[in-house]
Amino acid sequence: MELPVSEFNIRDLVRDLYGRAVSTKGSKQELLERLVAARHEKAEAQAQGYVRPGRPPISKFGICVQPDDFANIECMTDDEYTAYSKKVQWRLRRVHKTYDNMGLEYYHPGVLHRIDRSKTYTLNLNEFWVRKEPYVHKMFVVFVTRTNAEEQRLCYARSLAMLRDKNLTVDRLRMPLIRNDEMGKALSNIMLEIEDNGLENYVAIVAPKQQLLLQALQELRRVTRKKLPPIVLDSCQVHNILENNFCAKSARCLYQLQHERFTENSYKQQLERTQENNYTQNVTAAALLKEYMKPLPDVLLAMWKVEEHKGQAICLARLSNERLNVYCAQAQNDLPPITFEECTAGAGLLQLLLFDALWCLCDANEIEENNTTAILEPPLPDEWLPLLN
Repeated sequence: MELPVSEFNIRDLVRDLYGRAVSTKGSKQELLERLVAARHEKAEAQAQGYVRPGRPPISKFGICVQPDDFANIECMTDDEYTAYSKKVQWRLRRVHKTYDNMGLEYYHPGVLHRIDRSKTYTLNLNEFWVRKEPYVHKMFVVFVTRTNAEEQRLCYARSLAMLRDKNLTVDRLRMPLIRNDEMGKALSNIMLEIEDNGLENYVAIVAPKQQLLLQALQELRRVTRKKLPPIVLDSCQVHNILENNFCAKSARCLYQLQHERFTENSYKQQLERTQENNYTQNVTAAALLKEYMKPLPDVLLAMWKVEEHKGQAICLARLSNERLNVYCAQAQNDLPPITFEECTAGAGLLQLLLFDALWCLCDANEIEENNTTAILEPPLPDEWLPLLN
């Protein structure tokens, strides 16, 4: 079912019209009228058999999304869509209802241990806006990322939404929607998977400076007795905070930390030298940089234990959510609008999986394709055959 155009914002209108190859110039009212006309023309063409009928919806637990709402999917040939739908089906197998039955969540533990044991990885966490009006819709995601940012895979995702009211403050709008216990439950499952598989390749958890998220991580650390990888603040966000605090000295020190080549014999002196250069009088900026630097020694030591970095100098420039932020920004532009009721049911999560499959189209193979092996039942011994008869 198409969303009424009355609930479209400017970004929705431009995206939808662009996907229909219609002009995106003019006022909002002109765009609305143009979209209504384009919808009517398409419906008439489909009714008369001039264009391909719409593809069937993709559903899980009775919740449906329309693949043709994505312009990149609508223009696919039938053969291309068949190959694409296989990628979507792999993701749908990992979708289940949340423990409180208040929506859906995606968790793919196979992503965690199907890695190269000679290389290092991070867990990148973030919660990003999909839309701010007429309701608030956010996604909480966890990615497995190579420390050189060459590879990034979605491990966990959940879609959350809430109605806006007239008295909604900016601070409340920016607060994470996923609760502390929900974060802890998701991260506990991830850490148990890592621990059970004996994975020392995860050298850090990169997270934005959000009170609820950091609190959930600290509580999880207490429960797991410091088995959690070091928690590093997202350097992209830290840099923005330092700029907003007009602290050039701390921003310069952060830049130096990101591009310094740390060696195993002198990394302590290198970190101390950077800390000494941060002779700022801005107490907030100094404390933030100190908080960012605190876990770096543990991260470096964890990286030197892995074959990829043994005896090598290490640069921490990619230890950030930069690539994840690009993914989130593109998802904001590509996810089509849906109703608030569909968001709360979990359709927003299914939309994200459609987008993620599109994002991974450039990859030659999916993780499942790289690790599939034919599992055949072994032949029964001859002495067992009489027992079966």
